Amino acid sequence: MSDPEPNPQIEQLLEQGIKAAHSADKAAARALLEKVVELDEHSEKGWFWLAAVTDDIEEKKICLGNVLVINPDNQRARSLLEQLEGAFLGERAALLGQGKNNVNRREVYLAIGLGSAAVIILVVLLVAMLGGGKKKPASPVAVANNTEQAGGNAPNAAPAETTGPPTVTPVPRPATWTPAPSSTPTLSAPPTLFAPPPSTLRGEIIMRSGEVIGDPNNEPIVLIGANGSAPRTITPPNARGHSPALSPDSSEYVYVLYAPGTREELLQIDNIQGTDPRTASSYWAGSPTLLNQNNPGWLPDGSGIVFVARSMESATPDLYRLSLANPKGDPKALERLTTDDAIESWPSCSPDGQQIVYAADLSKMYATSGTELRIYNTVSAQITTLTNNAADLIEAAPDWSPDGAMIVFQGKARGASGNDIFWMPASGASPAEKIIDTAGDDIQPRFSPDGQYIVFSSNGTGNWDVFIYEIATQNTYQLTTSPQTDIANDWGP
Repeated sequence: MSDPEPNPQIEQLLEQGIKAAHSADKAAARALLEKVVELDEHSEKGWFWLAAVTDDIEEKKICLGNVLVINPDNQRARSLLEQLEGAFLGERAALLGQGKNNVNRREVYLAIGLGSAAVIILVVLLVAMLGGGKKKPASPVAVANNTEQAGGNAPNAAPAETTGPPTVTPVPRPATWTPAPSSTPTLSAPPTLFAPPPSTLRGEIIMRSGEVIGDPNNEPIVLIGANGSAPRTITPPNARGHSPALSPDSSEYVYVLYAPGTREELLQIDNIQGTDPRTASSYWAGSPTLLNQNNPGWLPDGSGIVFVARSMESATPDLYRLSLANPKGDPKALERLTTDDAIESWPSCSPDGQQIVYAADLSKMYATSGTELRIYNTVSAQITTLTNNAADLIEAAPDWSPDGAMIVFQGKARGASGNDIFWMPASGASPAEKIIDTAGDDIQPRFSPDGQYIVFSSNGTGNWDVFIYEIATQNTYQLTTSPQTDIANDWGP
């Protein structure tokens, strides 16, 4: 691993390099990251990100090899390196099969660059997942030797009708998902053995947290710094609920308020100071009556929310969008987006606001179907299915990456005892990949505002706590360690 006491100059260069990679400025990113590994040849992050921004396949392999010398447990680097080597062998075999007897590596790499789906996917994943003068990186052997010597928004287009979109036929994608074995270490150690998050982590995480009284799914809503600092309850005394979400500027939050007397669950909106509470139903003047309001999420410009609820005439919850422009109430503020018999849940808006990904339980519609991820287009009102794996994987709680490239979600594979964390390209170009697999249930993953981390909750240590997963290094940090139940649901700036 890298030095536990990082050099501020190196950390700054690394941060600038990662930022340039996210901005698709690969030349600037490469120059900065080369400086990082020059100053600290044991920088695991530096080598990993350098692999992401170099176009030379041989250099990618060298960079990933260096990552594995520094940290043999980095399974993502190992997987990508195996994909590169597998692509080489496959293309070499293909060229030999075409009658070419002397196939050199350059010929193979040319063939890969022109037509290999494996490497195309690899490059897409490196850029989409991680960000997106020529100096040859040091070889893994050199790093190993040195290690030994060192000791070691435009507004959305609204449908013409406010009573719901026309009935649409989902467009299925091929059923190509195959459950993959876990490649991530399990969280089996006691909580005290997990490192806390880096002090440099920014933003705040919103969660339900506290002693469970009566209904086990509802607790006070708490804000905590992503680095573990300044936890504070933001709901009024005795107020309890779940599924909180922060507005894009973190000035407000919405959550499901639980009324213990009637056992109703209603969407409640308030500012972070707790001085402006109001029910979401007041924005549509309370009519129609919507039952089981749940899973709220914000529009990316903060102008409204999406959520699921069941009308008095419907047997299943549907997807709704609500404008918050008029706090005095406007019936037209509420739009019903779906009208089918699927059981919708967990809507999440794409960064441009033009798509909503959500989970849809199709068992009431098709006898052989399970839960799938679907995408609703807010411009055309068309619905497409993103996953098509029936009961092989039960998806829930999807979240869109800040760059719009990836969707992360919790999933329970057939035969599994609990949920794990998966992700896949938002385009559906490749199947879901398991990225977090602990000893217990792993739920409600959410990207950090910069897309470099994922917050999730797990009971793998024997208690529900909040964890932070670093995508580039696969390091897992434990944010909360109290004996009470902590379930995170959003990460704001």
